[in-house]
Amino acid sequence: MERAHWWFVGRRAVVAEVIERHLRPLPVGRILDVGCGTGGMLPLLTRYGEVTAIEPEPYAVAHARAQPAAAVVIQGRVPEDVPAGYGFDLVTAFDVIEHVEDEGAALGALVAATRPGGSVLVTVPALPILWSEHDVANGHHRRYLRGDLIRAMTASGLAIRQVSYFNTALLPPIAALRLAGRLRRRPRPGRSDFDLGVPPAVLNRMLARLLASERRLVAGRGLPAGVSLVALARLERT
Repeated sequence: MERAHWWFVGRRAVVAEVIERHLRPLPVGRILDVGCGTGGMLPLLTRYGEVTAIEPEPYAVAHARAQPAAAVVIQGRVPEDVPAGYGFDLVTAFDVIEHVEDEGAALGALVAATRPGGSVLVTVPALPILWSEHDVANGHHRRYLRGDLIRAMTASGLAIRQVSYFNTALLPPIAALRLAGRLRRRPRPGRSDFDLGVPPAVLNRMLARLLASERRLVAGRGLPAGVSLVALARLERT
């Protein structure tokens, strides 16, 4: 699913645009991907530098190590096993920090792994009003407003460079599905046509292109609302 599902394909396009627009000159250098899952982002990240990844689940680690990407994948949890003091040029966490109950500890771990002058890039689920059984099933502790994410990252010592909502075009149908789920007498945890399973090929390609089409606006002026947020910040030199 991580290779083919429209959500992951579109998110990769958004992340690539943010990196290429805001982190020049490329390559970036040494990159740490925290909570890499099955490694769906690793082929992209290895375009931009030497990648180390960390992931707690043994099953996911095995899949990540099998990715066609020259990345070192180690098993460990966030925040306690994130390697502090290694001076990475870019630390990424794609839909990770919402899974950690102690948000400050999670962001602090990302900062501790970043060199002064380096960058932290995160994506998170957005808009608390969209909270649903989908979030419960996926182990989320929170969804974010733009201001929430800015405040949390700034409190961790980071200077925001770019922040934007994304997955904006699909916000109305996704919101309708999530809100409709609340009205069911016997909700099916985590289930919706947008959440699980790869849609039919034609629809999947259309949805991926629609999400990817937002990438230039996301990396530029930004979008005012969406199902997710992306933020790039810099650890100022001390």
